[in-house]
Amino acid sequence: MQTTIRIWIKRALLNLLLVALAGSLLRYKVLYSIPSVDYRNLMHAHSHFAFSGWVSLCLSVCIAGMLKLNENRFRHYQFSFWLLLIAAFGMLLSFPFGGYNIVSITFSTLSILASWHFAFIVWKDLGSADLPAAVVYWIKAALCFYMISAAGPFYLARLMVTGSPYQQWYIGSVYFFLHFQYNGWFAFAVTGLFMGMLYRKGISINSKTIFRLQFVACIPAFLLSTLWMKLPQWLYLIAVGGALLQVISMVLLLRVVWKEKTAIKQSFDKVPLLLCNLALLAYCIKTCMQALSVVPDLSYLAFGFRPVVIGYLHLVLLGFITFFLLGYVFQQDHLSLANGRPVPGIICFVTGVILNELFLFIQAIASIAGTNIPLINYFLFVAALLMLAGLIVLNYSQLNNNFFKYGISSKKQRGATASTS
Repeated sequence: MQTTIRIWIKRALLNLLLVALAGSLLRYKVLYSIPSVDYRNLMHAHSHFAFSGWVSLCLSVCIAGMLKLNENRFRHYQFSFWLLLIAAFGMLLSFPFGGYNIVSITFSTLSILASWHFAFIVWKDLGSADLPAAVVYWIKAALCFYMISAAGPFYLARLMVTGSPYQQWYIGSVYFFLHFQYNGWFAFAVTGLFMGMLYRKGISINSKTIFRLQFVACIPAFLLSTLWMKLPQWLYLIAVGGALLQVISMVLLLRVVWKEKTAIKQSFDKVPLLLCNLALLAYCIKTCMQALSVVPDLSYLAFGFRPVVIGYLHLVLLGFITFFLLGYVFQQDHLSLANGRPVPGIICFVTGVILNELFLFIQAIASIAGTNIPLINYFLFVAALLMLAGLIVLNYSQLNNNFFKYGISSKKQRGATASTS
């Protein structure tokens, strides 16, 4: 099964490359005219494919790998993976040419059905998995939020069909989906994988209190995404409470990780350790930004300036989730670090992500100050190209390791495989 896990992780990694390619095209579109490309439609394709084709697929495969399933049982999971992959590519190829239409909505719905199928089979197998209860709780909560997030797109579809004139409900539906994906499915699954990885290495972390705080905070924290709607005072106070619980949970997590820092450092390879540390840093920044958004003046800045929103979304998706997933798959040997070949690609990609966040921050400050930085979009395009280049190198570094099911490998390797079969 380990070989099959690696194949699916490499497919997900290739999808991340396609996400970066679409992102680079978006940055190019800002600078130069491409009449045949609609920016908004391409942005929808970019974001939907990032969620389904990269993050959700990679998280799903990693969770399945953590369960130590037999080959027969794993076939049920592969059905979910294929559904998700087909849906992701359907959205990638349909959104740019028609935006929200019957084709793209059909593939979007398919991705939701794939998530529900995956959640159902994982829930059944978690009961017999060789994992501590705390890890099981994190994964089950992630699956719950994964399914709950679907209410956002479904309600958005209803609004579009009925032609509702209330624009805030359209935006609210999108934020509902984003919140329960980012802060629910993504964040809880990442934490569960992290705790499970430590458990397999003999490092036991008591995360029950952290889990309870995060779980209780997740639902009211959605209100942090709706502060621009001028909520009643009692809903605002609930939002503040959710933000405070998230900060307390973050502090407790940092304490337990710091307590086990020596054991963790000794158990991790250098590259995965660096990526996980960067992910932890991004998680802390993300949590602090959410907490600061309860301040009315800062809330206005967060929702009133596009670079702030884009910077936050990329901080979570790239800095927190993607850095962790790359660190995880390398540490678990789902991707190979042999001979250090992926290292230049990782360095290039990480540099691109950091520069992207830096330039977005500068752009946001300039927008708030009412000024314009003429070359900032060129800098952002360069950062996007760095991420793309890093992922090209990273994917290339894995080519001699059975990239697809039937293998993209050297003639020498294929000959060796054939002689032993």
